Amino acid sequence: MKKSFLLLAALCCMTMTYAAENYGIQFGNVEVTSANKDDIFGDGKASYAPNTNTLVLQEGFAYSLSKGIVTIDTKQEPFIIRLEGNAQIKASVRSRNMLRVVSDGAYTLGITSNISGSALLCPSLYIGAQTTLNLLSRNSQKEMYALECVGTLTIESGTLLAEVTTAPIAVRVGELKLEGVEFIKPKGCIRQFETGYLCFGDGTPAKIIRILPIEK
Repeated sequence: MKKSFLLLAALCCMTMTYAAENYGIQFGNVEVTSANKDDIFGDGKASYAPNTNTLVLQEGFAYSLSKGIVTIDTKQEPFIIRLEGNAQIKASVRSRNMLRVVSDGAYTLGITSNISGSALLCPSLYIGAQTTLNLLSRNSQKEMYALECVGTLTIESGTLLAEVTTAPIAVRVGELKLEGVEFIKPKGCIRQFETGYLCFGDGTPAKIIRILPIEK
């Protein structure tokens, strides 16, 4: 009886020791854990480095979710998405972490949501040089956006493309910090102080936003 108890205790300890650690990143029903972090989907296109809190997306990464959302809540700041090629996510992305999108070249991350919510919701967002973030919210309801960022949107020589098809407003942000970029559409764009909406110069909310690097 004593030997059986000791064996059971040892097996329990081993199970706890080898249980996969959950990092707080979820693509629909797929959780990123210590067991799959080096190749999340088994195709060599996505990996996660816990020590730097970085999700790395390779050329050709494509993820589509008909229902549900992609959630990020790693308890570390900031959460980094690093592009090593062009990548596409067809799902609403919600991050509780401050988000940085950077790239190793002139690459694009496209995020498209359909009905389920804003394409990207995050506390703050940084877009680095050479990096393009292309956000599209399709058939979304009022108070849903291509980008909703309650804090600061910072763009340093990167590109933001944001569009909604049915909702009235493409981008809502708490603050703007722009370096080496300009509004291509709409020209003379302003941020309404009270709402944070990005608007035409007359204060009309914009359904399409294009912020591109200044040509030298």
